[in-house]
Amino acid sequence: METKQKTHKDVINTEGIPEEMLYALYARAMESKRSDHHIYDKKAIEVVERTDFDFSDQSKGAAMGNGVLARTILLDKMVADYVRQHPQGVVVNIACGMDTRFYRVDNGKIRWYDLDLPVTLDARKRLLGEEERVTMIGKSVLQDESWADDIQGKGPVLFIVEGLTMYMERNGVQKLFKEIRTHFKEAVVFVEVTSPYTVKNAVESTKEGSRQKYSWGIKNGRQLQKLLTGFRTLKSYTLMEGLQEMYPIYRVAKFFPPLRNISNKIIVLRQS
Repeated sequence: METKQKTHKDVINTEGIPEEMLYALYARAMESKRSDHHIYDKKAIEVVERTDFDFSDQSKGAAMGNGVLARTILLDKMVADYVRQHPQGVVVNIACGMDTRFYRVDNGKIRWYDLDLPVTLDARKRLLGEEERVTMIGKSVLQDESWADDIQGKGPVLFIVEGLTMYMERNGVQKLFKEIRTHFKEAVVFVEVTSPYTVKNAVESTKEGSRQKYSWGIKNGRQLQKLLTGFRTLKSYTLMEGLQEMYPIYRVAKFFPPLRNISNKIIVLRQS
């Protein structure tokens, strides 16, 4: 009698991959498993179930989990809307880390670029594998200006800058936007920023091999537009809006402007 072969999935070795990247995946996977989930990340579930990392100490990831999910809720909607408007467009994910948004918004036509340091992309390939329409660029966005030359496409380009600018200096942010303005003619940027208050009061967060803390913040889109040449602010969202979907209690935040002011924001800018 013929016996069926059991499907075998290799366990992914996570040695050397920073914990915060793994816990970001874990937060999305756990949310996706909830019956009333606000996002569904099939790729995150698959990867978490295959890794050899011990997620039993969930307290380590709990603090970052809400922030990860709030950003994911907001940016997934924003990027999906952009893809609907530009079904054959180009999306560049700067400092992509272990982001899995491509799998959630892909329409089968877009061209996607994941940009990060070579060591991060090596880890990404190990965890997530590779996709035909996703190009990985292993370069530093601030130290290697040739990254822009690796992006092909004459039409509109969307840049996602998530969880990065708060670790940069002001002149680094200006340099990044100058590179975008110089090399592209129809750029839209979704950029996450934090507030000066948060920068001033931020507690150092431990990252593997180093200790980093926030170094730059800005109050709002109007101030950011003044800092940049050739871009105009279209909209601004706060992470509170993402949290409101998960926890209705956050809807009272609209009555407390100081809370909105110190919340991280996602600002939409268009090349002018």
